[in-house]
Amino acid sequence: MGTREEFQNRIALNNYDVILSNYNLGDWRGMEALDLLKERRNDTPFILISGALGEEAAIQCIKDGASDFILETRLSALPKAICRAISDKSIRNTRGRAEDSLRETEARFRLLADSIASAVLIYQGTECRYANRAAQTLTGYPEEELLALSSWDLFHPDSRYLVIERGLARLRDAHGPTRYEAKILTRQGDVRIWDITMGRIEIAGQSAGLVTALDITDRQQVEGASEHGGFRDSLTGLYSKEQILSIFLGEAKRSQRTGRSFATLLVKLDEWKQISERSGPAAGSRALCNLARVVGEVCRGADSASRFSEDEFALILPETSLSGARRLVQRIGERLYAESNGVSPMISMGAAVFPQDGPTVEHALRSARRALKSIRTSSFVKELASSA
Repeated sequence: MGTREEFQNRIALNNYDVILSNYNLGDWRGMEALDLLKERRNDTPFILISGALGEEAAIQCIKDGASDFILETRLSALPKAICRAISDKSIRNTRGRAEDSLRETEARFRLLADSIASAVLIYQGTECRYANRAAQTLTGYPEEELLALSSWDLFHPDSRYLVIERGLARLRDAHGPTRYEAKILTRQGDVRIWDITMGRIEIAGQSAGLVTALDITDRQQVEGASEHGGFRDSLTGLYSKEQILSIFLGEAKRSQRTGRSFATLLVKLDEWKQISERSGPAAGSRALCNLARVVGEVCRGADSASRFSEDEFALILPETSLSGARRLVQRIGERLYAESNGVSPMISMGAAVFPQDGPTVEHALRSARRALKSIRTSSFVKELASSA
């Protein structure tokens, strides 16, 4: 190989398919030549040849970047080592060009996606792989948080199974995108309605879902107010405070005609503020949605449930006594505990009966609030029995 200066001149002026070097080069060594290649960011395959070198030293040469190590007593292996080194370099070059092309394509995609007003997200399973600027703006999450957020937590509990169902349908049908409407929870815990189009792409050979979405919340709210009189809470889907008060008046008139009592039940999520402060407003909204879902599922068809305040629900239970209201409380507590996975929520519940607890809704609510009792659902049956 000559002197160090000759080697430097040659690699500066010429390109080589492979470089062969003795381990010992007189006053310098082959590994020093390899270091010179590295300094120039030259990835030419470098094969060392030596008369005698311990196995440990040979392994270290490979770790330090030599393509191969051949003993002088086994030069018959040299042609194969040269072919393998050249082939490996060709593979690296091909992979490098593919990665450069992919990065260029990705850069163009990001530039295009960031220039449109629609949210664009890419999901593999429940993991977000990409979110454009509009998606970050519409959800309130910065990019790093959105990429770490499971789709299970981004989508409103009411829409989760719809999203899963449509996603599975899209995987089965390769002929075109699918379109549907779904609700999401923003970082601030607000509900937004998206008009979603879902397609399928591949990332590194793996199938992924490409989601584009328009925020149609304002339009839906106008249409919903027109169709339903604006009587639904946007987060939970339960009746609004105004509607439950109207239902109370209707039940009071019916009770006066029939002589049959009815119950008003208040259910409060005690830890809502702590959940929101500890894990963010979206987590607090998910907790409220979960409680609202349980309340709605255990109620009878004739019962009416509403979101009465931020963390409180009011239920009107026709032709129900205090003991009947307590049985419903028990069903709510048992269902929450069964779904809690060992982490039991703290709730408060209180009931009042019309007309025994007063002739107006104000009397009923005051009595129910006085009866509010915090209950950790893990010990629900015991607490309920002691309060009876």
